[in-house]
Amino acid sequence: MKYLLKTLGYYAIFIILIIFICSLLNLIGVNSTVTNLLIFIFNLLAFFILGFKNGQKVPSKGYIAGAKMSGLFILLLIVINLFTAKNFFNIATIIYYIVLILAGIAGSMMGINKKEANEH
Repeated sequence: MKYLLKTLGYYAIFIILIIFICSLLNLIGVNSTVTNLLIFIFNLLAFFILGFKNGQKVPSKGYIAGAKMSGLFILLLIVINLFTAKNFFNIATIIYYIVLILAGIAGSMMGINKKEANEH
């Protein structure tokens, strides 16, 4: 649990950096579609990488560890979404959250496999 909270802190810092970068892009005049795509790609990579690192820490069942970690991060995103979004839940946000959870689970499962490959 301590590791998950530490990872949550890293993800919070990552979210702040994404907000800063996208704010700069909006000030420059980059289209909001491009910034939304960048946010999605960065979040997808963050979930996968943090899931991978989490998978290397757990002894077994990477999919459960990835689901727990991703669920914690999704809760953070939902809290942020409560304060920033006009439409809180629609089909697009639900699909977005499901894809992020699957990225975290996939990363954690690959982390377990990579760890096992290094041990043998």
